[in-house]
Formats: sequence, structure tokens, C-alpha cells
Amino acid sequence: MAFNSVGQYSANHKVWDHVGNIVPNVEFSEGERPAIEWKVAEWLPVQFFDKHYENWFVIMPGKVVAVDADGRLCPAGLKIAAELLGSGDVVTYTLNDVEAGVINVATGNPVTLAELTDTGSTRGYTKAEIDAAGFLGRTGVAFTVSNPVGVAPYSYLQWAGGDGFNPAQYRKHNYNMQHQVAVLCDYVLELPLIPASASAEALTFALSASPTDSANIFTSSGLDNLPVAANTIRTPVAFAGTNAATLFLNQVDSLSALAGSGDWFIDLNTGDISVWAASAPTGITVSYFHYASSPAVVSRFASAVGDLKGGDMVTFDANSNYRVASAANLFLSGSPTGTEVARALGLIVGQVLDRDHGVPKDLLDRVKTSYSPAIGTDASGALPGYLGQLDQMPGTANGGAPSNVHYAGAADTVVRINLVRF
Repeated sequence: MAFNSVGQYSANHKVWDHVGNIVPNVEFSEGERPAIEWKVAEWLPVQFFDKHYENWFVIMPGKVVAVDADGRLCPAGLKIAAELLGSGDVVTYTLNDVEAGVINVATGNPVTLAELTDTGSTRGYTKAEIDAAGFLGRTGVAFTVSNPVGVAPYSYLQWAGGDGFNPAQYRKHNYNMQHQVAVLCDYVLELPLIPASASAEALTFALSASPTDSANIFTSSGLDNLPVAANTIRTPVAFAGTNAATLFLNQVDSLSALAGSGDWFIDLNTGDISVWAASAPTGITVSYFHYASSPAVVSRFASAVGDLKGGDMVTFDANSNYRVASAANLFLSGSPTGTEVARALGLIVGQVLDRDHGVPKDLLDRVKTSYSPAIGTDASGALPGYLGQLDQMPGTANGGAPSNVHYAGAADTVVRINLVRF
């Protein structure tokens, strides 16, 4: 309230300007799948051949992705290989890449047969070699991989060529099946949990303390690696040694179910193995799969590794798969610096909500499917084939496992991970 020099009230009025200006909008899109059209890096080695479309995939669905020095999508695991692990090869080309016309990361030209000079007709490049030549042959441009920007929601095809717009730059003038792609930033994923294999361990059996009314049940001490993965066609528990073929014929689901010769039971949490026998078995060894560590080799399909549990925060590994975000896996020292902590936070991509080992479900193992008894039951799951693991549809051929479990070589377990990083 204001007054003039003689004490009269002088009102302060708002002055209207009806022309004004527009305030820019900052909203772009919802965050689950940002409305951004990404280009896939043209230097990525091919991963998996699609028989129907006769084209190669370079990034499989579910893999964590980042961007390279050109802002194009590539597997985020290359950041670990390039920046955190040291001197190992970060990009390796094979004869498949020559035939597919992949662009060499160190030259900017298609990979040639003459370049496959390493053992087994391959050519691996370290980060130092790429930087020395220049990323895509551009002098002074380093090979870089960003922190993860999202997850591939579907398979990314090999880049058609050039800028994606000019057919004269395509590898095949009339073929550009996947112009640009999206990334997934906020969703819950279901991924197979892949166990590692253990070398044969010797077993020592003694009369079991439970049940006490049986003189024929013998139990070994626990295995070295826990928890043990379920006995499936992809992750078998295999016995060898004296009378192993007759002692371990019929796996039962509880200790109390041991009723006669050939029955055996394994406690997956303790690693104790019990068997019904006339006397304590001797000279027995067992090989098995477990979650105590990550597998040395995984398939091309996205997966999780290690002993993940509900609530665990997860990061990614060199294969762009998911693993627990421990201090060691985040590459922190015993006394991390502020820079190391900041870097580690940038590598966390999600949190485990659930671990489900209820495979098979809905009696799927009793559905008659082709290739039963099973064929090609190894856990590779990476190479396409017309008669093999990938042709075994869920049912009697694979023990009732869904395709995500069977293709990736998992036992019977999946984890559900909520993406929280992006």
C-alpha cells in the first residue's frame, strides 16, 4: 500500500502485455523407451545369423548397451574390456565378419581375409592398437565406450552401411531392414541365470545320520562350490567311478524318498549327496554346475551370472551380461577414491527383484516336442543350426525349459531385474 506526498492512497496497478513469449517445453518422451532413433555401430563383429531373413545380429536382446566415439550403439561390456581390464583384445574379427562386410574398427574399411592373422583365422585388436591407428582409421581419434545408456529391447541387425540414408553407401543397395533402433531404459527384465561348471570332485560317503532307521543310506560331505545348479540336460550332475552307473540311476526330490538301489538325492544348498546302497560307495567322483562363480564361457544370448538374489544391485560384465555389483566387480580398490566411486555408480544398471527356479512350469516337460530324446544338449546355445539345441522347442526335448533358459544354457533358474540406472 502506497501514499503520495499529501497522504492520498496511490494504487499500484498490473500492466498487461498480451503479446508475451512462449516458454520452451522441456519434456521429450516417456523414459521407458526414449523417442530417440539410434544408429548401431558399423564396426561391431557379427554375433548370430538369422536364418529366416539371412542377416546377422550384432547385439542380442537384453544386452546392456553404450555409445562409441561417434554416438553409435555398441555393447557396454566393451567399456570394461577397453578401459578397465588392461591390454586384452576388445574387438575380434573372424571369417564371418569378412563375409558379412563388417567395417574394421582400426581402418574404417571392410575386414579382409588377409587381416585374419591370429590363431584360428581371427584378428583381435587391443584398445592401444585401435588408438594408434585411429578409431575407424581417423588419426587422433581414440576408441571410447560410454557408461551404459540402456538395454537392447530386441535384436540389433548389422548396420546397413554409411549414414543409413544414402543407398549408394549400403552394403546391399536394396537392403536396409532396420534403419535405426530404440533402447530400453526403465523396465523389468527376465533373464536366465547361468551357472559355472566344476571339475570332478572326489566324494567320501558315510552312513547317513537321517533317517536313522535305515542302514542303506549314505551321504557325502558337501561340495566345494555352492549353491549347486539343478541337474538338467544343460547342466548335468554326472558321476564316475566304481559302480557309478548302477548307484546313481534315479534322482529323487528328498532324502526321505530314497527307497532302493539306484536312488540318489542332492541338496543344492549344502552340496550333500545321499545314495541308497548296500555299503558305502568308494572311488566316486562328481562333476556339476554351480553359482559360486561366473561361467568361463557364455552363449550369445543375454543372461545373468553368479549367485544373484533378490535385492542385489547389479552391474554388467565384459559380455554385457548382468552380475552382482560387488566392490571387485565394480573395479574398486580397497580404499576407493571419489573418482572411482563416481565411476562405479555409473556402472550400476539395476536391482534384482526376484529369483525363480520353478522350471518347468505348467507340466511343460510332459508336452511332446520334436527331438526327444534330446540332441545337441550342450550349453553353447550361441551358434545357429538346423538340428541342435535351438531347434529343441520347450517340452520333452529339453525338460520343459522355456526358450530363454534353454537357449542360453541355464539350469532351471531366472532372475527378474528392474532397470534403475538409466
